[in-house]
Amino acid sequence: MDWIELIQLRSYTRSDRDAAVAAFHQLGSPDRETGLMDITMFRDFTLKNDICIFITWKGEVPEKGKSPLGLQLAATFSEFGQIYHSVWTYDARLMPIQK
Repeated sequence: MDWIELIQLRSYTRSDRDAAVAAFHQLGSPDRETGLMDITMFRDFTLKNDICIFITWKGEVPEKGKSPLGLQLAATFSEFGQIYHSVWTYDARLMPIQK
């Protein structure tokens, strides 16, 4: 099963947001995490202090729900603001419309 971990950060200030973005860019590749597909960061278009880190996994969700990598990133980024960490599993996909 494919699944995604979301780490949402609402930074305290813009400078905290900028520091979090800089910290994300400084991250090295995680050591051979089984099933890790991708780590991507998005910025909220409207709420300028909000960012979200998507960790995409292939395989089964860990028994405790959140991965050690996700927990580590959530703890690291918590110094920049409030964190909401959640796990999402694949449910359904709409197929693209053929032209």
